[in-house]
Amino acid sequence: MIKNWDKISSKFLIENKIFKLREDRVISPKKESEHPVWVIDTPNWVNIIPITENNEVILVNQHRFGTEQLSLEIPGGMVDEGEDPKTAAIRELTEETGYTSSEVIEIGRVESNPALMSNHTYSYLALNVSQTEEQKLDGMEDIEILKRHIDEIPSLIEKGEIEHALVICAFYFYNQYLSKGH
Repeated sequence: MIKNWDKISSKFLIENKIFKLREDRVISPKKESEHPVWVIDTPNWVNIIPITENNEVILVNQHRFGTEQLSLEIPGGMVDEGEDPKTAAIRELTEETGYTSSEVIEIGRVESNPALMSNHTYSYLALNVSQTEEQKLDGMEDIEILKRHIDEIPSLIEKGEIEHALVICAFYFYNQYLSKGH
């Protein structure tokens, strides 16, 4: 039977506002050998699928530094320390789009990338959203808002126009939510 690896030491190599890079020394339970591993400690993340009463999804298009390309996504971001994930999702929706909703439902949670990262991503659904405010973007955000009918989303994913893995997970959770008769 497979077992967890024991951690014998841990130290932070890099620490900043977004993440901490940690080096752990671990022992293989199978071979009893010692190995270094690296983990990115980062806050939990949220994303939220905002849908209008006309079944339009509010999407955000923004530059992503990792791929050095524009990325078509749903609103999302980090959960602030001490913040509830649902509160963070509602905050991110409003900040990035100016849209709000009184019907926000948690539809799923995934491990963001368990091979390297210690956090989770929570997915939410916001129904009957409407624009009630202006965007409140920070200095690192430049976001274009796009609307697409919910029926177009599978095609956008198939054509590679939506490629962000956590966004695709959120739409999977949305489909599961619908399949349960909601």
